[in-house]
Amino acid sequence: MNRKRIIIFAALIAFQISAVAFLFIKTASIKNYATKNNTIVRIRCTAYDPFHPLKGRYAHLTLNKDDIKACEEQTGIELKNVQKVAGDYYLQEEYALTIDAMKREDFNTLNPVLELYVGKNGTVVQKALYVTFNGKELPIEQYIKDYAL
Repeated sequence: MNRKRIIIFAALIAFQISAVAFLFIKTASIKNYATKNNTIVRIRCTAYDPFHPLKGRYAHLTLNKDDIKACEEQTGIELKNVQKVAGDYYLQEEYALTIDAMKREDFNTLNPVLELYVGKNGTVVQKALYVTFNGKELPIEQYIKDYAL
């Protein structure tokens, strides 16, 4: 009986590790495909910073529909559920608090642009969220660290 429990426990551990490994492998394959096939796209967006008790703090992005269509034409790949999949951008807690303290209009004047890796089936992985400040395009984390904190 004890040996049976150990085998079941080991199988459960192996299943959990393989599920996490699958997610990392899938993400890496999308990034590799996008890099090799030049399917890294940029989509303008607007954002606000909500709080969700289970998700924590994040920037909720509304992606520009015209940019999505242009990206689909550029890559020849339909971006399935891109708003649903890439619509939330997570930041470190202190960075998210900084965004949360900004007014929505002030943040959106920074012209946020989301960069995505696009896989062959239209699956996407977020690369970075960029903002424009003083004529320079910066990753949102760098902007917050250098100018907003």
